[in-house]
Amino acid sequence: MRVLIVGAAGFAGRYLARELLARGHDVVGGTRSGGSDEAPAARPGGGEWPDALPRIPLLACDVRSPEQIASALDATAPDAVLLLAGLASPPEANADPAAAFEVHVLGTVHVLAAMARSAPRARALIVTSSEVYGRVAARDLPIREDAPLRPEAMYAASKAGADLAAAAFGASRGLDVVRLRPFNHTGPGQRPTFVCPDFASQIAAIVAGRRPPQMEVGNLDVRRDFSDVRDVVRGYALALERGRPGEAYNLCSGAPTAIREILDVLCDLAGVRPEIRAAPGRTRGGEIQTLYGSFEKAAAELGWRPELPLRTTLGDVLDRALEEARTPAADDRRE
Repeated sequence: MRVLIVGAAGFAGRYLARELLARGHDVVGGTRSGGSDEAPAARPGGGEWPDALPRIPLLACDVRSPEQIASALDATAPDAVLLLAGLASPPEANADPAAAFEVHVLGTVHVLAAMARSAPRARALIVTSSEVYGRVAARDLPIREDAPLRPEAMYAASKAGADLAAAAFGASRGLDVVRLRPFNHTGPGQRPTFVCPDFASQIAAIVAGRRPPQMEVGNLDVRRDFSDVRDVVRGYALALERGRPGEAYNLCSGAPTAIREILDVLCDLAGVRPEIRAAPGRTRGGEIQTLYGSFEKAAAELGWRPELPLRTTLGDVLDRALEEARTPAADDRRE
């Protein structure tokens, strides 16, 4: 199958490209620039990071540009398009709602409208977020796909808009659209604006002697559903191959993990016991206390379930941070 990944240079996009190639698919990447400048930095001491973007053709495909999208579709004639492009960080999107809606909602509309014109038989996989569900009562956990979309933040609202637009295109234009709602996922190569690599980077700096044994944290008591990015992109691949048109699928671990537990595991793996300091700027107002999902539908229809234990994932994230901390001058351009 010939697959166009829009957002191939991002964190999950790199892993997805490798997963699809391993499964025998013909993969083309769409990026903002279309060039290799969006590839990650080389590994200190030579070679590439394990999450480096594979050597695949790259085309300019900024979702804000209908012309670039149309050109990419004409050039690739894909059997499927996976839309991963977006503002990955909720705080970034919440700070700039106009950009979030332009990229997530209008970007989705641009891609699906172009597919309706020039690739009407291709499958569209639209990746949104578990954030679309918003605040869910404890009695309604774990979250299932039939839960109402009640976003409370701008990032969540823009992702919900993309989700609804995708469903509408499928229903009204007859497109083969599958929606994916991943919960929190992490792994080596994720930016330190996210909690797991943030903690790992702070700990690695302590181990390297570049930081006093003190850590700044936010609310450690909230509980979220964490998976490994490598499990999540395997779910994307299975949805590509087996997903039912018009359906939405949660990809999650099925269990809540307190942020405090993540910190404890990383400290234990590194053998450090730093002083923990709450930093007001790291706490989000109105934060939902506990959110976790059900992957029963993905298991039944896609044959997917998470496989990598969280401790293994966190160990890999920490190893990456430790290697980077030993070479602080390395050029880090992670997406």
